[in-house]
Amino acid sequence: MMDRAGFPRVLMAHTRILAVYAGGTIGMRAGPSGLVPSAAFADEFLRWIGRQRDLSAHEFVVHRLEPLIDSADAVPANWRSIARHISDTQDGFDGIVVLHGTDTLAYTASALSFLLINLAKPVILTGAQVPFAFPGSDAEANIRGAIACALDGRIREVGIYFDGALLRGNRARKSSTHIGDGFASPHWPELARFDGTLSVAPEALLAVDASASPRPLPDATETEPVGLLKVYPGISDRMIMAAADAHPRGLVLELYGSGTAPTLDQSVRRALETVARRKTPLVGVSQCVRGEITQAFYVSSRLLRDAGVMSGHDLTSEAALTKLTYLHGLRTPFERMAGEIARPLAGELTPDKNGA
Repeated sequence: MMDRAGFPRVLMAHTRILAVYAGGTIGMRAGPSGLVPSAAFADEFLRWIGRQRDLSAHEFVVHRLEPLIDSADAVPANWRSIARHISDTQDGFDGIVVLHGTDTLAYTASALSFLLINLAKPVILTGAQVPFAFPGSDAEANIRGAIACALDGRIREVGIYFDGALLRGNRARKSSTHIGDGFASPHWPELARFDGTLSVAPEALLAVDASASPRPLPDATETEPVGLLKVYPGISDRMIMAAADAHPRGLVLELYGSGTAPTLDQSVRRALETVARRKTPLVGVSQCVRGEITQAFYVSSRLLRDAGVMSGHDLTSEAALTKLTYLHGLRTPFERMAGEIARPLAGELTPDKNGA
């Protein structure tokens, strides 16, 4: 049976869940040259749902996005496409599950957390390290946990469910390619755990004003990408300028530790100053898994601040890149960018963590 949009559905009663299938390993099948996302997984998912007696009280609708992609091929336009689809179709659904590849899952979850501010419904992303159709897959367990989270009315934010835990989407990072420890949230506690029963941590959940209207999606014409550059020993001014030239909308810098870089090299400092004078935002985040930017501590950190590098506090690289992309879509003036980066929009950072 098809819904009004022409998508297949299983008719069940009570709570309605929308599953958005974007591609990724979870639905892959063997192709002539290797694994590829399979359109047939949408029907396979519905058949599996139909065999789960404990889910029979709910209605599930699957929407398959086109084209299905390996998440390694995801670009900002895909984030907007998923967000637009959810925004346009979410009425009448109590929760949304997004089935997505793991390689860029944290980027998509971070982007959706900004693009869907005030949606006030659970949007739970999940995937698998091994395809659903393969022996030993983690897909069923991840899907079941994601559904449990999407059915819980207390959760009103974008999250990643993986390996038994629900993490805030814009705080999560992929940490492993192995089943059991795929994602981590270094600066925010788990939102929930599922072991057949869902245990929610209310104090960790995002406080959402249910009366607030969802924000309109940013201007899709702002298509120039934001860049990400890792600082490394021997980095040159030429590398910085090349990265900034390629990404005039902004550049996230992965700095050492609490926010240092090779500032004894005056050419590097001059390059950063030149980029900042062009009004290209430079946002510093830490390369460390549990690092955060504290620009007041080290001479190097202060020199970076003076050169125009904005503090990303404890943002993950994924959240910094997608937030900067989101702010540009809102046409945020350069003069307001540092303040907006430092202001939490969807629970993505801890403001003024060290007085920086």
